Amino acid sequence: MDEFGMGSKNTYSIYGPARNPHTPQPTDGSSDEGYDRSPGGSSGGSAAAVASGMCRAALGSDTGGSVRLPAAWCGVVGFKPSYGRISRYGLVPYGSSLDTVGILACSVQDVQEVFQAVSRPDNLDMTCMTESLRGRISAVSQSRSWIARLLGQKDSDMQTVNTEKPLAGIRIGIPKECWVKELSEPALDAWKQGARRLSDLGCEIVAVSLPHLPNSLPAYYTLALAEASSNLARYDGVRYGLRSSPDPRDPKTVNASLKYSNTRSQGLGAEVQRRILLGTYVMSEAACRHFYLPSQKIRRLVQQDFDTVFALPNALHLGPGKPMELAAAGRPAGVDALLFPTATDTAPLLEEREENMAASYVNDVMTVPANLAGIPAISVPAGHKDGMPIGLQLAAQYGDDDLLLQIARYLRA
Repeated sequence: MDEFGMGSKNTYSIYGPARNPHTPQPTDGSSDEGYDRSPGGSSGGSAAAVASGMCRAALGSDTGGSVRLPAAWCGVVGFKPSYGRISRYGLVPYGSSLDTVGILACSVQDVQEVFQAVSRPDNLDMTCMTESLRGRISAVSQSRSWIARLLGQKDSDMQTVNTEKPLAGIRIGIPKECWVKELSEPALDAWKQGARRLSDLGCEIVAVSLPHLPNSLPAYYTLALAEASSNLARYDGVRYGLRSSPDPRDPKTVNASLKYSNTRSQGLGAEVQRRILLGTYVMSEAACRHFYLPSQKIRRLVQQDFDTVFALPNALHLGPGKPMELAAAGRPAGVDALLFPTATDTAPLLEEREENMAASYVNDVMTVPANLAGIPAISVPAGHKDGMPIGLQLAAQYGDDDLLLQIARYLRA
C-alpha cells in the first residue's frame, strides 16, 4: 500500500507499486512493459491480491476512499463501514477522525461474513462503537417496516422472496452533484445501467441534491493533512521509526533539531513529507482561521446534507424512545441509499503523470464525502471499458451497514 496510506495510485510504497491484475496486454506484439495499470490506492495491494485470487478477502484502510477506489479499479467489492464499526486498534493513524478499516472481497457475501466477524466493540479503541450505540442503531434500523423483511433475509431467502421485485419498497437516491464534467462516458453508462437494474428489482429511483458535496474534496484534504501532520509528529527518531546517523561524531547530530529534521527527511517519502508540510501550514494560526475552521464547517454541512436526504434518522442524534415513534410514523420522506460512481474513469497507467500534484487528488472526488460524514459505502463491479473494470458505489445512513450490504448483493448479482 501507499506509505502511511497517502496516495490514490499505489505508487508511494517503499517496496514499489502493486500492479492491477486486469492490466490489458498490448495488441501490437510489443513488450507489455509500460502497460501496467494502477490498482488504486492506498490499499491497492489488498485489492490486487483479492482480484488475482491470492486470498478470499483482505483488509484495508479507508481514509478518503482507499478501499473503494482500488476495488473499483481491480473489479472487486470494497466496503467501508460506518465510522467506528470496526476497531482501529493496531492501525497506524493518518486522519483519526476519518480512518476506517475496510474489507475487500470478490463477492458481497464474503464481505458480509468478514464484517460479522470483525465488527465488535473494542475498549482499546476509543472511537469504536460501544455496545449501547450498536443496540440503538439496531433498534432504529428494525423500526422500518418497509425494509424489515430485507434485513431479516438469510442466504436461502434470496431465491424465494419475490424474485421479480425483491427490493420493493426501497427508495434509491441519485445525487445530481455527482454528475461532474470529469465523469467518463463508460462510468456514466454504468451508473445509468445500475439505476435501471435497481429499478427492475423494485426500487424507487429518485433524484436528490447534496448541495455541499462539491466542497467535500478541498475540505477533506485540509482536514486529513492537518490530522496527518499531528499524527506523524511521533516519527522523530526518538520514540518511533527510523533514527538516522547513530554515530555521535556525525555533524548532523550536533543538536536535536538537526537530528529530527535529518531523521524525518530520510525516513519519510516525498508524498508523506509534502502532506505533512501542507498539514503543518494549515494548522498555523493564520491558515487555521482561513482553511481549517471553514473546512470543519463544510464537513458539518456535508453531514447535514446526508441526514436530510436519508429516510432513516442519524442514530447519533436520537433519544431512547425514538425507535418506537419511528415505527408508528410509517414510511417517511427520504431515501434508503444513494447510488453514484466510485471513480470518474477506469484505472490509469502507473507511469501516467498528472499535470500537477493536485490533479492526482481528484481521483478521490467520489469517495471522500462518505468519510467526512462517517457513513457506510460500498463499491461493486459494474462493467468494463476496454477490459478494465468500472465500479458503482452505494452509500447509506450512519449505522445502516446491514441494509447497504443487502442492496449491494442484489446489485452485484
